[in-house]
Amino acid sequence: MKAVVYEQYGDPSVLKVMDVPKPTIGPTDVLINVKASGTNPVDTYFRKGIRQVEQFPHIPHFDVAGEIVEIGSDIENWQVGDRVWATNIKGASAEYALIPEHLLFPLPKSVSYEEGAALAMTFMTAHLSLFDRGRLQKGETVLIYGGSGAVGHAAIQLAKRAGATVITTAGDREKGEIAKQAGADQVIFYKEESVVDAVGKATNGQGVPLILDMSLSENMAQDFDILTTGGRIVAIGSPVDNTPPLLWRQLNMKHASLIGVLVFTAPKNVLRQAGKEIAEGFEQGELSAYIGKVFPIDEAAHAHRALEAKTYQGRIILSHED
Repeated sequence: MKAVVYEQYGDPSVLKVMDVPKPTIGPTDVLINVKASGTNPVDTYFRKGIRQVEQFPHIPHFDVAGEIVEIGSDIENWQVGDRVWATNIKGASAEYALIPEHLLFPLPKSVSYEEGAALAMTFMTAHLSLFDRGRLQKGETVLIYGGSGAVGHAAIQLAKRAGATVITTAGDREKGEIAKQAGADQVIFYKEESVVDAVGKATNGQGVPLILDMSLSENMAQDFDILTTGGRIVAIGSPVDNTPPLLWRQLNMKHASLIGVLVFTAPKNVLRQAGKEIAEGFEQGELSAYIGKVFPIDEAAHAHRALEAKTYQGRIILSHED
């Protein structure tokens, strides 16, 4: 089968398309014909060797959408021809992908395959952050950093669907409008105003009980200033410094929780529940994927360059269809 692969670590030029063996299905797996796969920043970390892959040649990417072509002997709830999406899948950027049943979710006919690949890890990360890790309650206010980014955009939609008030940040008016269209109640333009002051004004000095932080090392100090006593900070990422020193005194004084989240290590039952609710939201037309650019599969290197250069807002997707 045809697949995007790399045989050594390096820049995007190491990505190429070649023939590799087709996966062999197990009793609790399904095999899908991949129609689209999604790129994520973590894919570039593996490609560069910052995180190690199991072996070479390596097929990258974790987000996938497509059509079931074969089911394992123990599978009862899926049929050949079903449209599906999944995340945390090994070797997503191939003609065929093997998916364990517990990671598989239905893709409504109203949602394109490209959108299915785009929603996967971003909505799963956002859902886990808000509900499993952040314990968001109806009526609470949440601060979501980077509302025009893929995870932030998804988190705004999910939080509003759950009955929360959403404050978000943006770097400029165009990005602020993207966040507003996703449902944000207030956008803070952090280059023009103090996030601490703006949140204080918006909450009458009370602060927020939950923060979703996309860059912890840059924001941790102000997070504790913004947070209510007993509040929760969910650290989704820390790309500038992934080993920041813990501000223990501030954490302690606020009686706060600093919480990690990672789709790759989340329990199966948590992933199942999150995926079920996400799929229902798309089926009901209450959620939408955020695509920045779609590249054909043989332009995977261009897709990675665009991802690293942040050329586009929204997800960068590979189309596997001719």
